[in-house]
Amino acid sequence: MYRYILAFAALVILTLAGCDSHEHANVAAAENEPPARAVTIWTDKMELFMEYPLLVVNEPGKFIIHLTTLDDFHAIHSGKVRLDFRHETGQQFTVVKDSLLREGIFTPMVELPQPGRYDFSLTYDGERVDETFVIDSFVVYASADAYPQEAEDGDEGISYLKEQQWKVEFAAEPVRSRLVKHSVHTVAEVTPRNDASAEIAAPAAGIVRAGSTSSIAPVGTSVRAGQRLVALAPPLEGSNSWTEQRLAYEQSKLEFERAERLIQRDAISQREYERLRQEYQVRKAGIDALGSATDSTLLEVRSPISGVISEVHVQPGQAVTAGQPLITVVNPERVWLKVSVFEKDFYTLGKPSGIYLTVPGLDTGIVFDGSDARIVSSGAVLDPHTRTVPLLMEVPNRGNLLKIGQTLPGELLNGESQMALAVPETALFDEEAQMVLFVHVSGETFEKRVVKTGNHDRGWIAILEGLSEGERVVTRGGYMVKLASTTAAIGHPHAH
Repeated sequence: MYRYILAFAALVILTLAGCDSHEHANVAAAENEPPARAVTIWTDKMELFMEYPLLVVNEPGKFIIHLTTLDDFHAIHSGKVRLDFRHETGQQFTVVKDSLLREGIFTPMVELPQPGRYDFSLTYDGERVDETFVIDSFVVYASADAYPQEAEDGDEGISYLKEQQWKVEFAAEPVRSRLVKHSVHTVAEVTPRNDASAEIAAPAAGIVRAGSTSSIAPVGTSVRAGQRLVALAPPLEGSNSWTEQRLAYEQSKLEFERAERLIQRDAISQREYERLRQEYQVRKAGIDALGSATDSTLLEVRSPISGVISEVHVQPGQAVTAGQPLITVVNPERVWLKVSVFEKDFYTLGKPSGIYLTVPGLDTGIVFDGSDARIVSSGAVLDPHTRTVPLLMEVPNRGNLLKIGQTLPGELLNGESQMALAVPETALFDEEAQMVLFVHVSGETFEKRVVKTGNHDRGWIAILEGLSEGERVVTRGGYMVKLASTTAAIGHPHAH
């Protein structure tokens, strides 16, 4: 949001400055200057936006050349331009400009001695990129009386200057057809698998010790199966200390060994023998769970699984009772996604084939498809409060990008697809219950277009109506164009 505020401030400043210069240009044009032309040409590498006056023989005119590199949509910072004119008689004329007026702009003066049609090409020679543009239908007139009759201006569209585009995040791309899968919007909660999460409790009462370290390992620490996490010192008193448990075990062991001798001489009943044997086995299982504890040693509490510590419930020196939670460990290598599907979407979804998640801070989302995504369960019960159906999906946590406890927006995918024009979801805006986007008509002119959308898939949205293949759509910075559409029109030639 902060960058939008800064960008909006820049837009206002440039707009006000542009209005002054444009207003001056309009007055001059109305009084003395010839009609102006604007040319926009896009190549794979660059955009040329050029404004120039209609030329009369032997009268100079200023050409205002804006050059943008399309890998970053920034203005060029250096280089030179060469303007080559070839008259219909074969005569050739060249104008070279090797210095910029300012960032992104060359302003060569052109004067030609022959009226008639010319083949006109403009070549840019820069540090990072070279490009040549061919300008069609370039004419030099014998006099101002020969100027063509100007048509009435129609809707000029939204004006958003190159100087404004260069200073903010901006991109516009030609629309192409692509295969777009059917999907439904959803929300997914990242949770650990049932067998990959362990809440480790105190096996007996005691005082928490950190062992050989001064503190318990913090949340996020990686641990191995069998690694000691904490140690418990014997409590000063209590009926559930492991000292008392060991004493009870030793007593039950002696009684069972005695019973084994007696049963051989039929000096004890079978029922009494079984009672003593069962009591011994229970006591022994409890002692085995305590590990290496003795009357004079600390009771070590170890991790049953490999993973990371997700919660620490106690602090060193704290007294705990048997069964009290100490530490929670989760293994995040594979996680479950608890997905909520709205009732109205559940029946149109079909069998899910994957999911696309939008993760904060990442330029692109994460796709889990095919063998990556396994449906663990698909709920048969509708939540009456949220009107959603639960679905559980298991996915690999590549690069540990998914964090346990995250709630992420996403798209559930299925196998159905359609070939359609598609734009990134960043290009679309919801405006009064209509989906709109902005078409880059020419260098500094944009058009707001209402469109009908279809499938959405992995950040792309199908456009069913309102757009033609090859039209350039604003994919980044559309919000600034939207702001420009609410300001006064300033779509007139520059006065540089």
